[in-house]
Amino acid sequence: MPLLISEAEVASLLTMRDALALVEEVFAYTGSTKPSSQPRRRVASGTGTLNVMSAALPARDVMGLKAYPTGPGGVRFVVFLYRASTSELLAIIEAGRLGELRTGAASGAATKHLALAGASTLGIYGAGTQAATQVEALASVRRLDRVVAYARQPDRLDTFCQRISEQVGVSVEPAALPEDPLDCEIVTTATSSAVPLFPGDQVRPGTHLNVVGSNFASKAEIDIATIRSASLVVVDSLESARLEGGDLLPAIDRGVLSWEWVTELDDVVSSRQPGRRLPEDVTILKSHGVASEDIVLAHEIWLRAIRNGVGRRVGMFGEAV
Repeated sequence: MPLLISEAEVASLLTMRDALALVEEVFAYTGSTKPSSQPRRRVASGTGTLNVMSAALPARDVMGLKAYPTGPGGVRFVVFLYRASTSELLAIIEAGRLGELRTGAASGAATKHLALAGASTLGIYGAGTQAATQVEALASVRRLDRVVAYARQPDRLDTFCQRISEQVGVSVEPAALPEDPLDCEIVTTATSSAVPLFPGDQVRPGTHLNVVGSNFASKAEIDIATIRSASLVVVDSLESARLEGGDLLPAIDRGVLSWEWVTELDDVVSSRQPGRRLPEDVTILKSHGVASEDIVLAHEIWLRAIRNGVGRRVGMFGEAV
């Protein structure tokens, strides 16, 4: 019988440092152990949308999918985890926290391999849950001594800065102007904005950017000038970027960027492709999220739940057994 694992149990079983190690593990797979992933697919109804993404991890003998509806009632995330060799359903996992961890960990992995080695300042756009997890992840891979945060709602921003300062142990200060975070060596965007957050001609040489908020072709957190400034553009999935890369598609259409110039993150993490070459290079990760990251975290959560007696067994129709 599959194991049902709740949000609270996920939070108790996996830390951000765990997630960072697991995401790097997935990006380092090669050859016959390399994951197979399908990008996000959406089915719309009159009131909501169902989003589904799936992956298989041969190295761990698991496969699975993450599904989440979006609509007036909010968002509900769940992962179904299967053993690949037997088709056994191993777990049904509430996956809100899991998704936050994997999104932060992808930015952490990119920052570890692409940001300046001595980078100690972070500019963050956004004051929601994803922004908080981004700060948590980046503080795990770089010794941050200053974080500058910008959001459109001042009251929400002040609360965010106070809370994250206490949680991460790093001074987080509110930005007065949208351009203020650009003074930092690492810049991360984690918003729902449909339009660019700052003028790209103000991005400083040597900056590494993590662009994680948009996964729609019609939305963009950065502009064409930002893309033009970059020496290296990295994505977690080229297939997803072609479908959802609203931050990249305008630059592709204008001839500023070509898909042949875009590198996948697993090639950088595994050193199959070079990352930053010069201190003054601007590097960009455009993250859409790939299901292999969700599934490796889900498998580790299931393993730890089994070891620690966490979760409850359920029948095929959800009844406790």
